[in-house]
Amino acid sequence: MESRSSRGIQEPQVWAAADQLLAEGLRPTIERVRQKIGSGSPNTVSPMLERWFATLGKRLGHSTEVSLIGGAQDETPPALLKIAKNLWDAAREEAALVQAQHTEARRREIELRAAALDDQQEQLRQREAAFEQTRASLEGALVSSRQALESANVQKTEVARLHDAAQSEIRRLQESLAHAQALQEAQRVEHRAAATTREEAVKDIEARHTVREHRLLEDIDRERVRTRQAVADLAKEQKQRVRSEEEGALKLEAERASLRMVEKVVEQLRGELAAKSTELAQSQTDARFTKQACDDLRIRLTAEERAHAATRGLLAGAIASRPKTPKARRAASDAPPTA
Repeated sequence: MESRSSRGIQEPQVWAAADQLLAEGLRPTIERVRQKIGSGSPNTVSPMLERWFATLGKRLGHSTEVSLIGGAQDETPPALLKIAKNLWDAAREEAALVQAQHTEARRREIELRAAALDDQQEQLRQREAAFEQTRASLEGALVSSRQALESANVQKTEVARLHDAAQSEIRRLQESLAHAQALQEAQRVEHRAAATTREEAVKDIEARHTVREHRLLEDIDRERVRTRQAVADLAKEQKQRVRSEEEGALKLEAERASLRMVEKVVEQLRGELAAKSTELAQSQTDARFTKQACDDLRIRLTAEERAHAATRGLLAGAIASRPKTPKARRAASDAPPTA
């Protein structure tokens, strides 16, 4: 039975493309089969190519049995069959790897979908919690509204009662106002008489106030003169104080200048001391290096002297063991003895 993909790729097309690639000595892969056909998605070609791999071993084995039982030589050379067998094995391994990759990709996709589903469920729970809070808030608001309505009805009744009481109070106040106006007229007459008496008393008070005011002005003038004198004395004292402060500031600035000069000298001495310390440390380091070099040179010189002594001993032994010619004997006899 032929299987068809959603894009019209048929399984025989995939098998034919794989056979062509195998005949060309190439390993059939999903990408090569797609290039050979010219279309098709990897998800569509992959299962068809796996079924081709599953039947390839049977086809290769069947061809070998026929050649062995029939006694006739197969048209395909054994070397090509071996290459095809190797290609089939490699292709099967690659198909298994591709299948594992697809499985891993599918697993990752499922994990991503599960994570997305968990996020959606979490968002749904948050929305439900928010909805529950909103519903509780609305119910509280509804209860508050009902209570406010009941309170408004009670206040409305109370306002009506207060309005009636206010009307009664207004009538009572109007009566009181009429009585008060009558009393006010009587008080106005009394006030006029009291005002006349008060004006006379005010004139007497103003006269006495004028006399007292003159006395206060004289006292103020005397205090003003004393104040001017005190201000003049205070200004003179302040000038002396400012002069003393200026002299003290000049002395302080001179002392600060001297202190800054001393600080500069101290800082310079510190810099020179740091430089001398650095030079001393460097000299000590150079002395250690020089001493180490002298020790190494002394050791090498001792070793070389020992080597030279050994060489001279060997050379003297070799000369002593060498047979002497008559000329050498004469030269040895003529040579002065060595110390």
